[in-house]
Amino acid sequence: MKKIFTSLAVIALTVNSFAQVLTQSATQTVSPTGSVACGSQANGYTADNSYIRVFKLSDYGINYNYKITKVDFGVQTANSSFPVEVNVYNWTGGTFPTGTAALLGTANVNLTTASPGTIVNTGTALTANVPAGSTFVLEVYHDGDVQPPQAFYMGTNAGAQTGPSYLSSETCNILTPTATGTGGLAAFGTARWVMSVTGVNATLGTTEVINSRQLQIYPNPVKDVLNFKLADGLNVESIEIYDLTGKQINVKSSKLVSSVNVSSLAKGNYVLRVKANDGKVHIQKLIKD
Repeated sequence: MKKIFTSLAVIALTVNSFAQVLTQSATQTVSPTGSVACGSQANGYTADNSYIRVFKLSDYGINYNYKITKVDFGVQTANSSFPVEVNVYNWTGGTFPTGTAALLGTANVNLTTASPGTIVNTGTALTANVPAGSTFVLEVYHDGDVQPPQAFYMGTNAGAQTGPSYLSSETCNILTPTATGTGGLAAFGTARWVMSVTGVNATLGTTEVINSRQLQIYPNPVKDVLNFKLADGLNVESIEIYDLTGKQINVKSSKLVSSVNVSSLAKGNYVLRVKANDGKVHIQKLIKD
C-alpha cells in the first residue's frame, strides 16, 4: 500500500489533455482538460501519483462519529484497464500536510477505457470509521510505471471548489503533498480533484454525502442569492444552513425552491445541508462573500 509521505527522485510533470469533452457544470462534472500528474512523456505513462484532498468534519457541520461507506472520484484519463487504490487516513498532530496519518480503510477501484469523463466509486468495498472532531484525508493512488505503461489522470473541475487539492509523487521529488496551483505545481491551478464522500451518521444512521456531486450550488462564493439543484432526478425535502459553530441559520425555503437569499448572512463559511427524497443528506461548504 502506498504511503503519502516518501523519499522522491525527479522525472517530469506532464499536463494531460486527452479525454472526452463533456458539458461543464458548476461543480462536479469532470472537465476534459486541466489535470496534472507526474510521469514520463517519452514512455507514455504516469508514474507514482497520490491525488489527495483533506476533509475536516467540523467544516461540514458534523460533530459526531462518521462512518464512510463510499468514495466517488472523477477520471479524466485511463488508457487501459487497471486498478487504482483509494485510501482513507485519520489525520492528527497538525494541519495537513504536517501531522500523522493513520490508515482507516482502503479499497481498489478498477478503471477501464470507458472510465474517462465519468465518476467512479469504491462501491461497498470501502468502510472507514472517522471519530467525531477529526480530520480525514482521501488519497487516490496509481503507479503506471509498469508494462505496458499505464496513464491515469484524476478528474478535475476548477469551478466552485472550497478546498485545495494536493499531489505527491516519489518520481517527481515532491517530498511533501503540494497543493495544485502552488509551488512546483503553480502552473496547474485548474487541477482540482473531483471527490465526494458518502457516509453514515453513526448516531442517527442517516446517510450523509460530503461534497456531494449530486448537489450543485452556484455561485460559490455567494453575495445575495444562492442557487442549487440536485442531479439524478432527486427532489428537495428540506434545506438547512449552519454556521461553523453548529448554529442553524433561519432562511426562508420550501421543497419547491431552487434558490435561497443569503444576503443577510455575515461574510464567512457556512454549511448547506439539503435532504433529498432519496433519504440522504447532501452537504456542501458555502462561502458567503
